[in-house]
Amino acid sequence: MKKPILTIITFFIIASQAFAQNIITPKVEQKDDQSTIIKKIETDNLYTVVTFIGHAYQDNAWIQLNKEIYLQTDLNNAHYDYVKSESIAMVPNKTILKKAGNKLEFKVYFKKIPAAAKSIDIIEHAGLSKSGISYFNFYNVSLIEQAPKITDVVLLPPPPIQRDTASTGLLYGNASNEMQNAMSSMGPMYASMAKSVLDAQLGYFKQPGKLAEIAKLNKEYFDALVKEGFTYDQALKIITSGSLISKSSSVPGQ
Repeated sequence: MKKPILTIITFFIIASQAFAQNIITPKVEQKDDQSTIIKKIETDNLYTVVTFIGHAYQDNAWIQLNKEIYLQTDLNNAHYDYVKSESIAMVPNKTILKKAGNKLEFKVYFKKIPAAAKSIDIIEHAGLSKSGISYFNFYNVSLIEQAPKITDVVLLPPPPIQRDTASTGLLYGNASNEMQNAMSSMGPMYASMAKSVLDAQLGYFKQPGKLAEIAKLNKEYFDALVKEGFTYDQALKIITSGSLISKSSSVPGQ
């Protein structure tokens, strides 16, 4: 009776070791491609499989994979090479994401890593990347610790203008009429002021290179949000809910 029990226990120990490296949304210490996340890592009898999700941060964004990509574990300097992939174009071909916000989920199969590994590096292109190109380089990806969950960021609208309701209805007769006349006369003045501010803003944005400068600033803001741990959707929600540059600061001299 004891022998079958020991056999079952041994089986479960072996099975647990075989699948110990399976993890969803692993913790990543650093990465070069801020628009791509690791959904999960799985190790079976043949391969270590990494599932990625790439995001388009602009219309007609493209994504591709180099077959030179490999894994390296915390155990030694051995490389576990690319075997095959699914749902992504290989260099020189490209997968096009037509609309900003579109997602591409794809899998990359590598040679099986040792069961004792606790973390991996994923290297598509070692060293500094070419200008404007981000490679699938992920460093110190944990096989035992998940990334912290971040709740959705909710941006609240500004509070309503507080009105002194205690003074309502306290003006009578001529005083009330004079107040109404004064407010009516101020209408054209406010309209003229609003037009002047709008013209100043338009003039500011028409300066050579100004729109490109603002676009670059917003892109850097988006990348910084993702690098700090926000998901792509959360970062996109933040930068689209309100401009990084306030309207008042867009007017020269303000």
